[in-house]
Amino acid sequence: MTLRALVQKLAQLELDWQGRTLLAPVVAPGRATVRLQGLVYQFAILPVDYRGFGVFCLAQGVADLVRSATPSERERYLKLWPRRQVRLLREITPGIWMSPLGVVYEVERGSLFELVEVAFDGRNYWYIRPVLNTRLSLAEEMARSLSEHVPAEDLRLKGLTPADRQGYAFLVKPEPRVGVEVVLDDDHGRLSRALARGGGSLRGFSVDDGAFQVSWRDSLGSDRFSVVSRSDLTVLSSGICLSDRDSDFDLTSLVGVMEEE
Repeated sequence: MTLRALVQKLAQLELDWQGRTLLAPVVAPGRATVRLQGLVYQFAILPVDYRGFGVFCLAQGVADLVRSATPSERERYLKLWPRRQVRLLREITPGIWMSPLGVVYEVERGSLFELVEVAFDGRNYWYIRPVLNTRLSLAEEMARSLSEHVPAEDLRLKGLTPADRQGYAFLVKPEPRVGVEVVLDDDHGRLSRALARGGGSLRGFSVDDGAFQVSWRDSLGSDRFSVVSRSDLTVLSSGICLSDRDSDFDLTSLVGVMEEE
């Protein structure tokens, strides 16, 4: 599919969905994201401050909230996506936690290093439930080791997995050097994973206020440079002309779009 054909397909999808209702999760201010026929589609919502799962009616490019989704509707939505187990690392805001995989949304009563089950919808990770029948004291021992500044490579805890050690390492902050800005590894991990899911690879990045300036390489070996939002990796500037539709894509979906250039 050519770039022009892709843009035309997105425009036709928008027309086809006029007046229809759809269930969508909302994490970014004033925007919701769904997958339609394999493509990531983003639309503006009202009210702009709504968060969580909602049922929307799409009309003229704007989706009005009809009602919040019921727990059973949320559960049916999340059953469509693969499940993973991951440890919670840091609460960003109430109900939103950082994990080694990325940001986990709608966490109920989370705690440091708690092992939980999440669903990945192709863009975001959603909390399902805590993982039971595990050694619950392991999370407490990891938290105590962190408070004692034990390096990740020195952890000697029963039941600790390589993934647990990697998650612990995310919270072990490097010692800053005078005159050098320290960028935490979780930013590097987020960008690397987002690009890898689309078939690309990270070459480097810098942080400018609320944006990442990302140097990356697609699966065809071409070097690219794009600017994405630091909060949710929505594209701010793709590096090519997308007919003012840059924000319809995130960093993962952008990889395939660029390869069709």
